Amino acid sequence: MHNPGRDYRTTYTDLLQALTQPDCAVCRLVNQAVRQHVDVFLYEQLLVLERRAEIRAARGFCSIHSAMLIAGHGRMLGAATLYQDVLNDVMRQLEGAVRTVSPGAAPSRLQRMFSIGWRGILRKVARIVRPQRACPLCEYERRQETVVLRALLNDIYDPILGAAFERSAGLCLPHFQMALLLPDVATDHQLRLVELERGILSTLKAELEAYIAKRNAGREAEPMGAEATAPARAGRLLAGRIVHSDGRL
Repeated sequence: MHNPGRDYRTTYTDLLQALTQPDCAVCRLVNQAVRQHVDVFLYEQLLVLERRAEIRAARGFCSIHSAMLIAGHGRMLGAATLYQDVLNDVMRQLEGAVRTVSPGAAPSRLQRMFSIGWRGILRKVARIVRPQRACPLCEYERRQETVVLRALLNDIYDPILGAAFERSAGLCLPHFQMALLLPDVATDHQLRLVELERGILSTLKAELEAYIAKRNAGREAEPMGAEATAPARAGRLLAGRIVHSDGRL
């Protein structure tokens, strides 16, 4: 599934906007890019043989991207076409495998338990249903993550973007780790990211402590401030990108 997606020229502006929104800005931008990519594919590349072969080999999409694919009535016909293609391929290979081992009547339970032939067919069936490649949308997602993270790191010393990041919810831990492991990035830029993220994590930690104190000390009637949403925000920060069944981040 090929779509160039966002590039560095547009990512700086996109990052500034995303950093004003809740949760990890990279998660938000990548989710947006993947959703747009799905729409482009369904409306422009559904009949491209190479793309269909990739999806058949992957045995469809991972659970997160499958939920995104069927989000919205307009995507359902395209999803049905893709899933029919995958199941046709699975059934064709499955029927061929079964016929090679059991051309006659079905074996008894004892024969199934001890037959080397049936052990062989089970292994063959397992190979047939096993994906032969990664989810194509996961691969696209990884490329988009790299683009956005490199843009963030390249401009982390930019006064405007740096200040926006400092006021933001920071990076989720999976994207924080990914940013620190990217090759060919200036070490001082990665260290600056650590400095900024550390401050954001410290603030969230303090909010969690305030939330727990109010809930555990008989202070339930005391009004909550920013700490009211701290548990949900902390969960999303630790887990990374969460896509709902309707395709929302």
